[in-house]
Amino acid sequence: MLRQIRKLFEQIGESEDIEKRDASDLRVISAALLAEVATVDHNLDERERETLAAVLQQHYRLEAAEASELVEEALSHREDATSLYEFTQTVNREFDDQNKYLLVRQMWQVALADGTIEPFEEHLIRRVADLIYLPHGLFTRARAEAREMGKLK
Repeated sequence: MLRQIRKLFEQIGESEDIEKRDASDLRVISAALLAEVATVDHNLDERERETLAAVLQQHYRLEAAEASELVEEALSHREDATSLYEFTQTVNREFDDQNKYLLVRQMWQVALADGTIEPFEEHLIRRVADLIYLPHGLFTRARAEAREMGKLK
């Protein structure tokens, strides 16, 4: 998946229309990172898949079908993943601090969807948070907020 995303980033670099990039391509980045959290333990729970779609739908104001399509695309290309570095490099370049925080909170939401945070999930979220320079206090706050959001359902 990261190879395809790298290709997408190269194409983005050639584009002068930043709004167009923000409107569609950043969704791919979010979907891919969230899909990675959902599958890092090699067990995609249906609750994680549903949460992944719901988070994308709400955050990017997508129709349910659009969010599901984005999820399926991210999941189907997951095996192509090689490194998080280029991914998080683009997050650093394109996301402001609030969107970085929201991304990490959404990753926690996906990880918590099945009721258990697996060590691989926590490690991945921690790695991403470190690579996007999210302070530890915001990392733990994102986890706490995601837990509270899960209790409200």
